[in-house]
Amino acid sequence: MDKRDIKESIFALSLVTVGNLVTGFVLGFSSDTLKILPALILLIPASIGLRGNIYASLGSRLSSYLHTGRISPSFEPIPEYTENLISSTFLLMVFSILSSLFAAIAAHLMGLNTFRGENISFISLTSDLTTISVLAGVLSALLMIPATFFLAIGSFRYGWNPDNITAPFITLLGDMITLPILFLSAHLIFVSSFEIRIFIFSILLIITILFGFLSFYGSSLQKNERFRRGKIARRIIKESFWVLFICITLDLFAGSVIGTKIERFVVIAGLLTVIPSFLEDGGAIGGILSSRFASLLHLGILEPKLKPPSEILKIFATFHLIGFFIFALIGITAQLLNLTAGIQTIPTPEIVAITVIAGQILLLPLNFMAYYFSILSFRKGLDPDNIGIPLITSIMDLIGSGCFILVLIAFSVI
Repeated sequence: MDKRDIKESIFALSLVTVGNLVTGFVLGFSSDTLKILPALILLIPASIGLRGNIYASLGSRLSSYLHTGRISPSFEPIPEYTENLISSTFLLMVFSILSSLFAAIAAHLMGLNTFRGENISFISLTSDLTTISVLAGVLSALLMIPATFFLAIGSFRYGWNPDNITAPFITLLGDMITLPILFLSAHLIFVSSFEIRIFIFSILLIITILFGFLSFYGSSLQKNERFRRGKIARRIIKESFWVLFICITLDLFAGSVIGTKIERFVVIAGLLTVIPSFLEDGGAIGGILSSRFASLLHLGILEPKLKPPSEILKIFATFHLIGFFIFALIGITAQLLNLTAGIQTIPTPEIVAITVIAGQILLLPLNFMAYYFSILSFRKGLDPDNIGIPLITSIMDLIGSGCFILVLIAFSVI
């Protein structure tokens, strides 16, 4: 790992940290919304993670296409672009529905099935969460899709390594827009009548079915012979579906971990401002590693051996050093936001120490998971671009939530 890679990684991760102040600010100031519909807290990690999982994987695939010469760095519509776009959107819609269903089940079991302080039925809770989740997915896709293509292709054209840029910046953009759009969608549903909610849900369901049809049968409608023979979309869906299924399950567990302490987090809202940056920087680091390992495997530079070579161990050590700086930055920037906005928080040295210690603990399993997910999927004939990033980011949400809460408990904060 040369100095240029280190500089690009630190630059990207620093921007992710600072950009997540938007997410932290929204979350810290949305405690009233969480009081209205507490089940939303379960949906937040899954919603944020889903954007990162799908679009960071899309960016990683584009990066591998560019590195291997499969596509040229242009913005002209080609089959690889079209099929990736359609399949990614379909996956986003489907898993927005599934994540909301699972969140409703978890909320019902945890006793979080309330709206404005009153208990509501499971059907009502599921309907509201599903409409909010899918509506937020559609609105976010309008920004995430063009941004992913621009970052992957644009960075390559300007001589940057997309592996170092795409995953962190897609994570950043996903974080910045997901929560504002999610809470906006929630408020739209809160003020809508039952008839309007049904209408919105029906339109979103039709859009999902349309993208599903295009994913599986759209290529046969094309006159272009190359497109008609393409199986890119089907492969992406086939390889990504069960990975994303596992991912949203893990993200919902992460939300449940946070949900167990929801009363304390609402009281000390400054802790909420830390969570998005902490979880997403962990996921972004995992995304950088997974994307890099995938490219090295595709290029034949890295052999898929079970024992990591010394060069890989050096990369692990380097990211522990990078992580010390990044996780300290998370604590400092989040605390600056808390103090500036007057959000209830804990002392600055304490919050910085918590983020650094929890971050270093988090990086220990992250390094090895990024490596082994990449090489094992490659050895099985799967595309590591479809496997590594989604699994890493979602597992990091669960492990990261656990690490953060355990260190908070160790410091007697909660």
